[in-house]
Amino acid sequence: MRHANEKGAILAPMTQMESTQFAAEQIRNAIIAGHFQPGDRLVEQQLTDMLNVSRHPVREALRLLAREGFVEIKRNKGASVRAVDADSVIEVYNIRMALGKIALDHLLAEPGSLASADIKRLEKLAENAVKFANLDSQAETVRNDLEFQQAIIDATGLQRTIRYFSELTADVRRFNQQLGVVYTDRKGDAEKYVVKLLESLRDGDIRTAQEIWRAKFSKALERYLSLIADSESDGASRNSVGVKASRPSRR
Repeated sequence: MRHANEKGAILAPMTQMESTQFAAEQIRNAIIAGHFQPGDRLVEQQLTDMLNVSRHPVREALRLLAREGFVEIKRNKGASVRAVDADSVIEVYNIRMALGKIALDHLLAEPGSLASADIKRLEKLAENAVKFANLDSQAETVRNDLEFQQAIIDATGLQRTIRYFSELTADVRRFNQQLGVVYTDRKGDAEKYVVKLLESLRDGDIRTAQEIWRAKFSKALERYLSLIADSESDGASRNSVGVKASRPSRR
């Protein structure tokens, strides 16, 4: 059925959408990179000058980022960068863990579901994981690991699962930056959580793949919560770092 507006067009354009998305992406990336720190005020006029866009898209971008958890908006105080809190970390990692289970169930439901091109991509990323573990900087390890996770999700072809998982990667990058995560056993993690996961996927061993995925994300969650608890014990604000949920047991 055709539905037309008053001018006869079937679909009406969203005039501010591109500017809003552009502003949101720029501000989000600046928060992830640490250019805007937790508690920093995000003044609309300053942002419009920096981004060279009008005030309305900036206001809508801040509202979008507030819904994503990157920004906090308070009445009569405006917007500010939101600090990472335990509830957000738990929520993000539980969702990513669940999406991974959906992906692995889908990929390993039938033999041969994982395409050869996807296996080659995962093999290259697993090889990089071991290689990057020997570098002084952990930046390449983190980037490669997130790409490895996404490659597994992408291999499913399940568009909603792919989109939701990808969107939450921005949160993980923010957690790493704000909490200052240091990975002390990158080689062991690469072998245990990347190489072994790849092997289980190639073998079609869904049970082992699920166990490795769950252990990988449980360890990451535990690491973040431990850092938040340490920050709290150092006297940080409970609004920024207070832990309200139970922590996973140590493995």
